[in-house]
Amino acid sequence: MSITTIDSQLIHYEVLGRGQPLIFIHGWVGSWRYWWPSMQALSAHYRTFAFDLWGFGDSSKVTDAYKLEAYVEMVDQFIDKLGVARPVILVGHGLGAVVALSYTAKRPDNVAKVATISLPVAGEFLTNKLQGADTGSMISRVLGRSESFSELDSEIRKVDPMAVSKSIEEINDLNFVSDITALERPLLMVYGRQDSLVLPPNGEYSYLQQSINDRFYVELDLCHHFPMLQEKAKFNRLLLDFIIASADLTELTIKEYWTRRIR
Repeated sequence: MSITTIDSQLIHYEVLGRGQPLIFIHGWVGSWRYWWPSMQALSAHYRTFAFDLWGFGDSSKVTDAYKLEAYVEMVDQFIDKLGVARPVILVGHGLGAVVALSYTAKRPDNVAKVATISLPVAGEFLTNKLQGADTGSMISRVLGRSESFSELDSEIRKVDPMAVSKSIEEINDLNFVSDITALERPLLMVYGRQDSLVLPPNGEYSYLQQSINDRFYVELDLCHHFPMLQEKAKFNRLLLDFIIASADLTELTIKEYWTRRIR
């Protein structure tokens, strides 16, 4: 376990691999740990980082910091504190997707590419499943009682429910469509079609499902809220294809199998 401090508060993080920096940011349910399979898969090509946001995992529980502005600043502080080379690649999920998008919109020169998974493009696309949930019920509310992942089960007890409820309450009143359409960096948007927590963009925002102008949209038909765990090989191949894609890429498609090469 690695720890750094910012203003006397602890940030727990893990790092693996060498190469261009790639930072994973987790969402409302769990911690850095559910990124571990993706870190292992991409560490042959990139120096992968994952850290716990305030209120999650082994980072400090700082009630005043359970807001989007503080989380965006946390990314900047993390990069500065560890001396991470810029530009970085950001990969965020749920709450982490909002943080990654917001950081890229605010500091585009610091980011090469950004991938969002289960990004609520506006407050109405985030359901109320986690509002008022305790750590014992979070996973079942998102995945149902028939599915579970060890990467979540081992970390859920560390989540401060206040960090979940406060951040959701704030995001419920926000809209990120302008950040998406005006983004100055390549963007990959991934959704699980069976996700019951974050709904894919539809209705008046259905045009966001078009892959256009360095923005790529992919839905995984059978996935719920955690495609990086439910379809590890497909997800990791998709992410790698996006990151290494040439400038003339026009679309991304799911590939059935991908395994890490061992030299």
